[in-house]
Amino acid sequence: MSHSKISNWGSHLLLLAGVVAFFLTGCGSSDPDPQRNISLLSASINGGNLVSGMINIPIEMEVDLVFSNGLNQNAFESQLSLSGGGQPSYDVVLSNGGTKATITADLNYDSEYTLTIGTGVIGTGGERLANSLNYQFTTAADDVIRSMAPCISDCLQSVELNGSEGPGTFEFYGNYPLYEQNAVWENLTQAVIVVHGASHNADDYYSYLSNSLRSESLDESTVLISPYFRNTSTGSDEDFYWSGVNYRDGDESSNSNKISSFKVLDELISQLADKDHFPVLQKIIITGQSSGGRFIHLYAPSNVSENNHPDISFEYIVSESQYFYYPDGRRIDEISNQLYMPSSCVGYDIWPFGYNVVPPYLAATDQATFNDQFTNRSIHYLLGSGTGSDPSFNTADCGATLLGSSRYQRGENMFRYMELAYPETHNHKKTVVPGVAHNGSQIYQSTEFKNLLRQLL
Repeated sequence: MSHSKISNWGSHLLLLAGVVAFFLTGCGSSDPDPQRNISLLSASINGGNLVSGMINIPIEMEVDLVFSNGLNQNAFESQLSLSGGGQPSYDVVLSNGGTKATITADLNYDSEYTLTIGTGVIGTGGERLANSLNYQFTTAADDVIRSMAPCISDCLQSVELNGSEGPGTFEFYGNYPLYEQNAVWENLTQAVIVVHGASHNADDYYSYLSNSLRSESLDESTVLISPYFRNTSTGSDEDFYWSGVNYRDGDESSNSNKISSFKVLDELISQLADKDHFPVLQKIIITGQSSGGRFIHLYAPSNVSENNHPDISFEYIVSESQYFYYPDGRRIDEISNQLYMPSSCVGYDIWPFGYNVVPPYLAATDQATFNDQFTNRSIHYLLGSGTGSDPSFNTADCGATLLGSSRYQRGENMFRYMELAYPETHNHKKTVVPGVAHNGSQIYQSTEFKNLLRQLL
């Protein structure tokens, strides 16, 4: 073999070694393998969404970071830093299989801080962030809370209320701490209260309304409250709870200390009306879906809150209820679309369909006053016109069937009654959500409902 052939063969070997080395080192790149990356799924601070540039952060800081893979405690802490305001110490606790990191620290007032996570290895499998995370924020000037990010997770709150025989606990979901004594909310100009239906799923309705408020950029100016009316099977005697769906008619709770479900809402509204804590709040919207809609239709004319707080504007939205109060015995004939007086249905005008056998909450209210409030208070009917299945629709009781042939038609009939019985004098309105059947999620996240929110807020 000649010297030149040996030299060429050596060159080929050197070239092959270079190609192998190129692939073994990640094609000549120093970037981390994307298959070994870890992603941040969510970030919150004291229950609200964490974004850089936030102000008025409480000095008792709690940051929750949720990642796509489990974290290695030591590795994560080596890439984490919290700087500013006197170099604070902090604690890190991992949970949810190591995918959630909770960082707590006691900070100083009126100080700037930066929370940073580097691009070194933090995952149990050697994963790392593709880009570092940096959040800058400033703590509150003093111990008065003037604003904060709205709560997006773990938003259940409780308050002790006085029943007729003693105190009890009532729970509700809220995007701001309603009873925070150190708060003077300078940005909260309105409130929305949403009442759940027969499934007692207050958390779901809180989520539906949270999403709609956030999509309309209303969440940072709006208090959202979703009361949780416990039923008997989930309550203890220290809690206020109701038998089945009795909460929807203003009945008193079933536990020994007794409180009307309407009185509960009055108490929550009283806190919203406290100018020491909510100095700029001007409007309250109260809505409910299905059995919650029945609650709203009855609470709207019943409540004392609207008269007690004349400086606040009240709006009521009755969503997809199948039951309605009528000021007199007349109903709508769907064939003629006119008023008529039914016969052969005993008790069809008993509460909640009429003003007979009313709950104790209304003991001091006569029917004329009640009907006047019913006619003049601002009530909106939110009606889904879809024809999907409705297994809870009542077709057995004549008092219910007199209201209409479908859930949607019962809402239409109620509004038609107001148009005929109180022409040009009532303060009721109607919004139809086309194609949606009995579905609270779709109703409250519909374009029509969001437009209504925009109109009212």
